[in-house]
Amino acid sequence: MLNQYGCTATVLYKMYKQNNFEIDKKIAVLMLSAIISDTLLFKSPTCTQEDKDVAQELNKIANINIEEYGLEMLKAGTDLSDFTAEELINLDAKEFEIGNCKTIVAQVNTACIPDMMERKLEIEEAIKNKIVEKNLDLFFFAITDIINSNSQAIVFGNTELVEKAYNVKLENNTAFLPGIVSRKKQIIPVLTENV
Repeated sequence: MLNQYGCTATVLYKMYKQNNFEIDKKIAVLMLSAIISDTLLFKSPTCTQEDKDVAQELNKIANINIEEYGLEMLKAGTDLSDFTAEELINLDAKEFEIGNCKTIVAQVNTACIPDMMERKLEIEEAIKNKIVEKNLDLFFFAITDIINSNSQAIVFGNTELVEKAYNVKLENNTAFLPGIVSRKKQIIPVLTENV
């Protein structure tokens, strides 16, 4: 059975070990940071036991408080105040065909959903422009709270698909999605299953 990894740094660590390469403290901290980032401090459904085990091995070299360091690192990466609405919706956007539905699922990470929702009107305007520009059937924008592991979705286009997929009623084109953090495991497959 093949091992499953949520982070490329986990694979890199295995390669270092297989080839007997020494990992110094600086490299250990960088690799550990990558695992924390990719797995949202081990809370993402993409995180595997291998990622957790490798993180512990790396921390024998890095010698940091993973929880404190990880939270500070994740929070530091969520300051999006300098981004325009257009930049926000393009920051981490992927285009998919879901059935016959031409879709973009975009995602931003934050430590505070309400702060991001203060920019809702400008974000919605950027989404509407993108739908016209790309001739989309659906634009799904997930504002993901990486501290509490939830998302607020702003959706335009085929809203019925999203309502059916998550058993929610969109209000003003938005819905709160508790426990949803992973586009790869919790958004795309759920939408695909409900086309």
